[in-house]
Amino acid sequence: MYPTFIHILIILFVFSCESELKQVPETKQNSLLDLSGPWELEPLPEGASFKPSLEKSKVRHTVSVPSNLIEWSQSPKGSILLRKVITKKKEDPFFQSLCLGKISDGASVFWNGTELREELFSSYQKSTPQGYDRIRIYSIPQEIVVEENTIEVLIRPYFDYEFGILSGPISIGTSVTIWREYFLSEIGGLLLFSSFLLIGGFFLFLSLREKRKNENFYFGLFLLFFSVYQISLSQFKYFLGMEILYFKKIEYTFLAFLFPIFCRFLSAFLRKSVGRIQLFFEIASLALCISFWFLQNVSVLDWCNRILHQSLWLGYVGISIRLLFPNLKKQKESRRILFGILFLLVCVFIDILSERGNFSVIRLSGFGVCGFLFFLTLILADKFVGMKEKLRSWNRTLEEAIRKRTKELTLSFQEIRTLKEQQDGDYFLITLLFQPFLSRNLRTEFSEIEVHRKQYKQFHFKNRRYEIGGDVVLNEPVFISGLEYQVLINADAMGKSLQGASGALVFCSIVKSFLQTPDYEFRSPENWLFLLYKNLQAVFESFDGSMFVSSILSLYRQETGDLFFLNCEHPPIVLLRNQSAGYLSEEFILRKIGFPDSDLPVRVRHFRVLPEDKILYGSDGREDLFLSVDSDPKQKQKTSSPELFLTAVQKPVPTLEVLEERIRTIGELSDDLSFLRIQRPTEEAEKDPFQESTLFERKGKEAIQNGEWLKATSFYSKASTRNPADLSLAKRALLLAKKTQNFKLTRLFSEKLLLREEGIFLKNPSRVNLSPLPESSGRKSAECDIQGIKKAS
Repeated sequence: MYPTFIHILIILFVFSCESELKQVPETKQNSLLDLSGPWELEPLPEGASFKPSLEKSKVRHTVSVPSNLIEWSQSPKGSILLRKVITKKKEDPFFQSLCLGKISDGASVFWNGTELREELFSSYQKSTPQGYDRIRIYSIPQEIVVEENTIEVLIRPYFDYEFGILSGPISIGTSVTIWREYFLSEIGGLLLFSSFLLIGGFFLFLSLREKRKNENFYFGLFLLFFSVYQISLSQFKYFLGMEILYFKKIEYTFLAFLFPIFCRFLSAFLRKSVGRIQLFFEIASLALCISFWFLQNVSVLDWCNRILHQSLWLGYVGISIRLLFPNLKKQKESRRILFGILFLLVCVFIDILSERGNFSVIRLSGFGVCGFLFFLTLILADKFVGMKEKLRSWNRTLEEAIRKRTKELTLSFQEIRTLKEQQDGDYFLITLLFQPFLSRNLRTEFSEIEVHRKQYKQFHFKNRRYEIGGDVVLNEPVFISGLEYQVLINADAMGKSLQGASGALVFCSIVKSFLQTPDYEFRSPENWLFLLYKNLQAVFESFDGSMFVSSILSLYRQETGDLFFLNCEHPPIVLLRNQSAGYLSEEFILRKIGFPDSDLPVRVRHFRVLPEDKILYGSDGREDLFLSVDSDPKQKQKTSSPELFLTAVQKPVPTLEVLEERIRTIGELSDDLSFLRIQRPTEEAEKDPFQESTLFERKGKEAIQNGEWLKATSFYSKASTRNPADLSLAKRALLLAKKTQNFKLTRLFSEKLLLREEGIFLKNPSRVNLSPLPESSGRKSAECDIQGIKKAS
């Protein structure tokens, strides 16, 4: 901020002086006339009025300026008049600006009897104090400049211990040269102390990396406060336009922390604990710093700083020496720190005397810090050399250890890679074994069946990508009582990767083997599903609870849309009808296949798929997703969200791959994902799929009318086989089979009705009570139908 502001001021000032600079030779623009040295002094008593006069006073003394002229003050509120006569020569520069350095406070400057005004900071002329540490630069009108000129400076002090022009450059010359010297000196100081600020920040960064308050922390903090304190002494602060009282409060606040922080640095560097005396001085410094902000007078603030604050410095110096002296003989680092402290104290002491006007020198505090850093650099250099020697020995040891460790890691890595290749080989073999069980999509004039499977575990073998998991999707044909059905199965074996794939492989092997069983007459879909479930349960139950499979076992007849299914603790089937999605059935859900001692009855559900209906099977991977947490979007939590899945399937889904991508946009997959979808065409087929069943039913009625019970039993059994969803046909066939004492048909149709209505217990078939069945309402209805047919004949 400061360099930009300074450049703007220089440019504006050059433009304001452009008219006067055009006629000035270049050699005179860059020269200054030094006014320091002997000046005439005239003491003025308190209350005396002053009128500028070109006549010399009778009471005059010659003094050196700049200096502290307090001994010439006749009273604390008296004034002094400084006068100097200069003769303008041809080789002298143009007299455009007058720099008088730092004046003790109130000042009025006259040039040949005409009062001059300050070029900048004129607003401070009316404040009290006016700025006793501010460099005064006055503008000289060219019309009052003559060959012999008299400068008169009336000075009114603010403090009782300093009087006069105390320090700073006292010169006259062109405005550009005066202000250039002013800005260059201030910018140089700012750059110097800004570098200390960067060094302090570096040490603070080191302490933050170490995560503890060690000597790096306190030394960095010391440099930080010292740099800010020195920057607060800059003349540029007056560009802010704040009151001098607040400038001094800020300056003294940073000054109050320097010695406490430095003593903390010594304690940390020498590994000494903070004593009670040091803690007392720190509390006193803190209390004094707080009191600075409650004082409303600059003179009182200055008194507290000079008397109280600087008295505490003696205590801190004593504490520093007390910390260093016990280690002077043992550690050369302590001696170097002591020399650095003494060098810094001398520089600071010289700066204090210079600020009070005892003599004029440049600021030495920066050089003191540089010297102190030099001594610390010597300490760090010695430590670095010793550390370097240790590092060499450590490096030799570490190199040997690294070689040994690298060899061990290489062998371990080779072993891991070999095991990984073996594992991927096992995965690949399982994948090859699973290939015969991968079903394909089926499209006929009656329906379209689509399958999709995406396993969670991915692996590479022989530079090719494969997947392995426990999800199963089967779409296979089977003939039951001479009618073709599609075996539709969606299953999920417990576990991921190899465990799940092993369970899925066993599951598919059992299903494939069961598909090879020979068909026989009057076999029902319910009986087929029951026996399949029984075989699966018997095998997986032998794993003693270490392998479960959730699944939906179903048979689907494409011509009629009849769907028979068992749900073994699998996510329910989704029905999409009239642009709305819902679950098909959530009742009569069995336990997972392999669950020991299941006490739930096996009951087969039936549903007729209508034209334009869509049936969707899916594993639990469709709902178990990693979703972003509301409090932290970067974190993800596994959540089961059936509502999100139903919302996703309500929109049109061209293919199941599109559905998978839609789910991935909702969340990240956490498990295997598989789908099976059934779609029926919009228009019904012209041929009646139940025509054959209706024909057998009509023949059965005729046989009953003729009293041919055996033929009636055969016809109704065939009618029920051609239309297995109609339970009334099965009930009539059961009554006729019982009447004709056909025990085979009696068993088959009794089992069919039990599986559809009441269910059969797999482990305890004796719990099934067949005797009440003939007395059921279904049997009475069937008997009434048969009697009605008989009477009609």
